[in-house]
Amino acid sequence: MGTIKLEELRELEHFNAAALDGRTIRMIPVWDGADWTHWLAAPDGRLIKMKMVDAAHSHYLTKVGPANESDLRIPLVHFVWQRLGFSELIHLIDAIEDDFHLLATSAAKLEHLHATRGSSDDGLVSSFVRSEIEYMLIVARSVFDLLQEIIAGFWNGHVKLLDGPADALKKRNRLPPTFAKVVFAGGAFRSAQKITAKFALPPVTAEQYERHAPFFASLRTSRDRIIHGSSSVGTIFVTEKGFAVSPDSKLFGQYPWKKDHYYNENIVSLMPWVASIVLRTIEACSSVVESLSTVIQFPEELAPGYHVLLRDPANPALLRLLEAANGKRVWWNTDGGQPASSSPLSNSN
Repeated sequence: MGTIKLEELRELEHFNAAALDGRTIRMIPVWDGADWTHWLAAPDGRLIKMKMVDAAHSHYLTKVGPANESDLRIPLVHFVWQRLGFSELIHLIDAIEDDFHLLATSAAKLEHLHATRGSSDDGLVSSFVRSEIEYMLIVARSVFDLLQEIIAGFWNGHVKLLDGPADALKKRNRLPPTFAKVVFAGGAFRSAQKITAKFALPPVTAEQYERHAPFFASLRTSRDRIIHGSSSVGTIFVTEKGFAVSPDSKLFGQYPWKKDHYYNENIVSLMPWVASIVLRTIEACSSVVESLSTVIQFPEELAPGYHVLLRDPANPALLRLLEAANGKRVWWNTDGGQPASSSPLSNSN
């Protein structure tokens, strides 16, 4: 997109042009409860207003609620669009948003594979599911490092601490662009106190890094074992209720399986494990950013009062994973309840 004239941005009712302060605006549609509106940048810096029939695969702004019940508000996506649109971070923000779309697509693929399992050999369906699980681990691992690149870019380039010694420490020990280099030291976990002492991060944020480090470590280990060939997803069992795995296998053995997860005495539903991977990834990344926002003054929101929602035709599958994470669904072929309001995903404002 080309450079938009500032006077054009001032004409937008939903946009706070005075808060731009060097950030880059990415134009996304606006839903007002009845109609869609979008703006395209013309070569001469003007904005061309256009009416849309609908949005299929995007994120959008609204202050009246979702246009569709499956549209999701992911706190991390909302926050980075509203407050972190610096030019050097835009490609990272685009990439992390794309990863959330990919996780939703993978959830929908698993549903599709189960629904159409009768048209293929069970062995082939099992292989399809194995490859999708491997891919989801890779994408979830990617989200952590994309998040860390965004945080490090903002922290190192745009934050000045009022405490002189702390700011000197911050400049001396720049925040690394990978999650692992923050939470590990010499192969062991860093405590929150050591994270603060090393990088001058606020204690409340360091606590979130420490809290989510074990999950990140398990995700990284599983991903690395698969990538480097020392382990695999293992056997996927195709049943009429859904896909199942051995609870004693290397990849799935650490999950806290419950009695209602069992298909029989030997295998358990894969769905709760998948739900845990996706939802814990989103929760971890959102909580790190939100904790930082409680103690660091971020730039003002670009669209005050508006929420950024994620639209994807695969979102209903992601919501069903949410039900599984909340214990309201175990298998792919059963109806579940409504997502809990405490979830890191929401489709309400």
